Amino acid sequence: MMSSSCSKAFLASIIVIFACIEFSNSAIITSSCRVNPTVFGPNATSCSDVRDSAECKAIFPGGVAPTTRPPQCEKPELESIALDCANTCYACCETAAYTCGDDPLSPINCTANTRYCKDPSWTTVMSQYCSGTCGLCVSGTGCKDVNTGCKDMRSLCNDINFNTYMRANCQKTCLFCPVGGVSTTASTGTCVDVATNCATNAALCNNPSYMLLMTQKCPRTCNRCSGSGSTCTDTSGNCASWVANGFCTNSFYTAAQRKQYCPRSCNLC
Repeated sequence: MMSSSCSKAFLASIIVIFACIEFSNSAIITSSCRVNPTVFGPNATSCSDVRDSAECKAIFPGGVAPTTRPPQCEKPELESIALDCANTCYACCETAAYTCGDDPLSPINCTANTRYCKDPSWTTVMSQYCSGTCGLCVSGTGCKDVNTGCKDMRSLCNDINFNTYMRANCQKTCLFCPVGGVSTTASTGTCVDVATNCATNAALCNNPSYMLLMTQKCPRTCNRCSGSGSTCTDTSGNCASWVANGFCTNSFYTAAQRKQYCPRSCNLC
């Protein structure tokens, strides 16, 4: 168990982080939902206004479809109202339903297949791979982020202290989605620390409450490696297709994530 002072510090850090996330979400800006400086993309108007559209147009006059957003929509102090009038403000892509983005390793060209976004027979597939394009970040049945601020918290994905929260709320951003029905957790046979703060939390290695988590995330630090030498095996069955799509070289993924899932395929042994 953490000491009371540690617990208070931990809770304080959570409050600070979430306070920063709350205020780091910028207002709708000129480039929001545009494919180039003069043209809005399809997800600029792919949703409906939450407020009455007539009311929205009265609050935000002056837009010229499809190139000019009503200027009041970009006022920071009106952001919450503008998001309720996302269709009028050509800002649907900035709403919670779209902000998780698409799976960067998707085998589907999401933009070219938007016609399937609302097809019930494709809901599971599109919500897993094209949730950002289809606006399924919140309502989709596939792997998704629950918290709309996950992109801003990506550095916490492999932080032991936030593992439970990130696994529950930022599954897609942190690559915690099930692979073939099995949770993507590092194998204890792969002797590589996955978490970024194992040394700091070494005291938790033998704590019963954290033992499984530390074994999975910090096997080297906690001396949980099998045998005298370390092994190097892929823990995901999808490495071949992921590598072909740039998993080993795309800067979107951290070195720790490459080591966790595809160390052999990425030549990290």
